[in-house]
Amino acid sequence: MAYGQAPVALKTKLGYAIGDLGLNLHWQAMTLFLAYFQTDVQGVPPVWVGVGFLVAAIADGLANPLMGVWADRTSTRLGRYRPFILWGGVPLGAVMAACFTAPGFGQGGLIAYAILSHMAWRGVYTIVSIPYASLSARITQDAEERSSLTGYRMTCAFIGGITVSFLLPALAARIDHMASGGHGGTAGAGLGYSISGLVVGSLSVALFWLCASVVKEQPYPALTPASRAALDSDVVGFLRTLGRSGPLMRLLVSIGLIQVAGALQFRNLVYFFKYDVGDMDLAAYAMPAFSAASAVSVPFWVWLSRRTSKKVSWQTGTGLAALSSLAFLMAPSDRPALAVAAIAALFVGCTVHAVGFWAMLPDLVDYNEWRFGRRDEAKIFGVASLAQKVALGLAGALLGWLLSAIGFVPNATQSAETLSGLRLLMSLLPCGLFIATLALMAGYPLDGALHRRIVEELDGRPAGGTPPTAPSPANNPVAGSPAQSGSGLGRPGVEHQARGGAVG
Repeated sequence: MAYGQAPVALKTKLGYAIGDLGLNLHWQAMTLFLAYFQTDVQGVPPVWVGVGFLVAAIADGLANPLMGVWADRTSTRLGRYRPFILWGGVPLGAVMAACFTAPGFGQGGLIAYAILSHMAWRGVYTIVSIPYASLSARITQDAEERSSLTGYRMTCAFIGGITVSFLLPALAARIDHMASGGHGGTAGAGLGYSISGLVVGSLSVALFWLCASVVKEQPYPALTPASRAALDSDVVGFLRTLGRSGPLMRLLVSIGLIQVAGALQFRNLVYFFKYDVGDMDLAAYAMPAFSAASAVSVPFWVWLSRRTSKKVSWQTGTGLAALSSLAFLMAPSDRPALAVAAIAALFVGCTVHAVGFWAMLPDLVDYNEWRFGRRDEAKIFGVASLAQKVALGLAGALLGWLLSAIGFVPNATQSAETLSGLRLLMSLLPCGLFIATLALMAGYPLDGALHRRIVEELDGRPAGGTPPTAPSPANNPVAGSPAQSGSGLGRPGVEHQARGGAVG
């Protein structure tokens, strides 16, 4: 059996997955509640909330590849990635509490505080999340084991989403109620979210420490450390390969479109329940239920990926998300149960993007090493995170502008036109983006058979050795095929040989 393809122990799968539970305590809190907190508690105008999301996401996105370079060039007794997971959690929890604090500044100072605290959180989150995601490429090279590993990870991620979607608003409401003496009013406004953010952040620290203590990195013999190359040649060499990797580019553009669609839908959920349904108590139960629906569906998407392929699973879930978006639009406003059911189906469909994306990326690390002769683990995960973050930033700016365009006014009764516009934002535009993703991923060529062949060829190379000359079309089931010409598969080692050696 090839190195790195032995079955992964259950203890390792659970230990790795717990790390994503910690990350999603943060990510889901910011995704579901930060925009609402900034508009309705801090008092930041919606347009400036959108600007803040855009600025923070772009800065974060640009930092992701740099974090990838840093992580790929790190070498410690704890490994390459584990130190970041171990030591990054404490500052991450502290910054999260700061994001959910209403400091009582004037509007100009408040806008600046909202943007800067959001940027700080994203920066520290990157220090933990990029090494954590890259660690999956060091646990196993087996494609099916990666699907299983991602399944455990996504289950814990959605458990984190369930936890924070219930705990954060419920605890915040309870603390604010106590601070106001049980009489309502504004005496405790904002304090509950600040303390709740600190509680959630502290819980995540314990989970990060547990993950780092259980998971051990496997140093693949074929990996030549990036630290042996000069920084400039390492980075330039990676950038030269990036645009030539057709399967990677398809996945990155697709996940960008998915992130925009998801932001328009999920960030509006609190507004939908507060202003359209008119029942925030229902939101306190419905939103954890949505995350639970996602968690329950993870084993199905993992099974479908292993039974068919990751591409088939991706396309099936995306189709379900598109249909659910249309069903939400058509649900009568006087029957919110139908809209809630459509949202639940949407969460189930979108679960496949989390499962598929993080299971496909390690395969593409192997693919790029096979084709270009260099193994860029954290750099590929960093660029993938860049695509996500820029898309989320653009979506945040778009959302702020669109909310203003439809006449949204925080903490006021919304007009019928505004409520109708809110539903359109959550349905029609995301549906179009889902359909575009279906078309784009139709040409994704990396299936299980090709990946097994790639890993076998990589296993046959000497450590840090030159990739073999591309096989002839007669012996290469990929060369000369339509998939090759349309998806950037190319021939292994051609670009590598033109540059004269492996780096990283």
